[in-house]
Amino acid sequence: MRSTTHGLALAGLLLFSTGSIVHAQGGFLGIGGDEQNPSLHITPTEIQLDVPMPVNSANLALLLAQAGEGGGLSAMKEAALSKYRQHLEQALGAQLREFFIEEEIPLVDTEGLLTLQNRLEITVVKHFSDLRAGDTYDLERGTIELSGNFHYQIRSLADRALRERSLDITELKIREKYLVKSPKNGDSAEDTTEDAIKLALSKMVEEVLEEIEDDLEAGELRDLLSG
Repeated sequence: MRSTTHGLALAGLLLFSTGSIVHAQGGFLGIGGDEQNPSLHITPTEIQLDVPMPVNSANLALLLAQAGEGGGLSAMKEAALSKYRQHLEQALGAQLREFFIEEEIPLVDTEGLLTLQNRLEITVVKHFSDLRAGDTYDLERGTIELSGNFHYQIRSLADRALRERSLDITELKIREKYLVKSPKNGDSAEDTTEDAIKLALSKMVEEVLEEIEDDLEAGELRDLLSG
């Protein structure tokens, strides 16, 4: 009798736990139910990026010397662009994953019920506020500003476009100050350009997500799939 009572208690506990999981996931093992969140595949971001090369005399002389050694200015610029692309990919990928995890959207590597495609076309512009050649150092000071476009599209498993939107990056008014101070005695230059560009790109990602997050919430994705 005691064994039977214990068995019934375990069965009841198991039934209660299973019922909780079913309710939380919108169906048994996530299948069925009105509140089931669709799986989502995020494709790699398409990035077109243009970043200005250094224009202060010390850095320009270094670039020309390296180009003369077979480096090539175009190859050096591509190396710089690759560095910023990687930063941008990581920042955007991390923000999107964090958002969808909070929304309890299952992320899959391939063939989700929905697919998110996004494209970034970014131009980094330098606005000089101070350019001077002193006796002991050259100084370049100014502002980094971003312009361009962000475009995203949500597609169904049948590859049908369900929603898309574009944002003008210029309207976000992303700006960061930078400074380059190059001693003429051969000492290392103080240069905050790279940090300013990376900070501007990170801020842009945050503001882009703030602009579009209402379109990507779990309820919106469910409506897209059911509509």
